Amino acid sequence: MTVVDEHDLCVDCGVDCIEIGEYYMVSDACWERAGMKPHGGFLCIGCLEERLGEKLKSVNFKECPLNWRNILLNPNSSTRLLSRMFSGGPKSKWKRLAIKCIEELESKKTYSLLSKLTLVSIDENGKLIDGIYHE
Repeated sequence: MTVVDEHDLCVDCGVDCIEIGEYYMVSDACWERAGMKPHGGFLCIGCLEERLGEKLKSVNFKECPLNWRNILLNPNSSTRLLSRMFSGGPKSKWKRLAIKCIEELESKKTYSLLSKLTLVSIDENGKLIDGIYHE
């Protein structure tokens, strides 16, 4: 039996936002436009869009470690969340930055970009360590 934390539930529809892979951060202005207070709970993507009266776009999402984890490290991020984060075509900030990160990962130059994004730290053996990078 799975225990559900009531704090993880969408305040409008009651779905578990963590379980459906919709744990994210939008800009303060976007959150306020939706009638939400800071730390006022969770909204699934559908309920947030219903409150806003429009689909979310990549510019609505904060550049923060949580959202970077959704793109690069979280295999459970919902398709709906990722499609909104990557909206805006090839020039979307999230798409451009994610492609750059993936290219660096593939060329094993992860230290420079990913660490400075405070997404991960890398130890002296090149192993990724979750946390904040300190020079």
